[in-house]
Amino acid sequence: MRELKQYCQKFNKHSLRRTIFESSSLENLSFDSIIIKNLINFLDNLTFNSMAIYSPTKYEIDTVEIFYYLKRRKIDIFYPRVSSDLLEFGLVDKLDDLKKGKFGVREPRSSKNTNIDFIDFFLIPCLAIDTNNKRLGYGGGFYDKAMKNIDSEKTFAILRPERLINDFSAEAHDIRIGRVLSVEKQSTEGSYELN
Repeated sequence: MRELKQYCQKFNKHSLRRTIFESSSLENLSFDSIIIKNLINFLDNLTFNSMAIYSPTKYEIDTVEIFYYLKRRKIDIFYPRVSSDLLEFGLVDKLDDLKKGKFGVREPRSSKNTNIDFIDFFLIPCLAIDTNNKRLGYGGGFYDKAMKNIDSEKTFAILRPERLINDFSAEAHDIRIGRVLSVEKQSTEGSYELN
């Protein structure tokens, strides 16, 4: 995996996405439970009432355990939904409240949305993160548009270590993630800490 990380550092965003899609089956998924545990331990120290998470694609860490953790804490859980060219967030009480959406990702069935400003924290899906905590997404710009006025300190990401990339030529509109958790945690400043 280290070779992949070094290889990916040489690409622009489009090439990096293609490399991740082609090599994702080679990634070490055994780290996923450690990464989820790191996020849960981090969230245990926070007081909040609501959080937006996401339904993972095959390129992302599964978030089901996070959903059940938040349910046990009686936190309101929101999932994103693509509506036209906007990203909206709907309240989800149980996983059966999700259905496959426009891009094949599970979204809230209900069309009732909440004001994004009322959500306390956001777990943001990412393909990769650079050392400045800039996010590489899928290229649609949905999160970049939706989160542009949200304080980055309200945002988290979870990634496998090989997705922590030095540089992928992030652009000004790419959102910055407040905290990235992995096997190695990435601080808010972007330097890596061994967990």
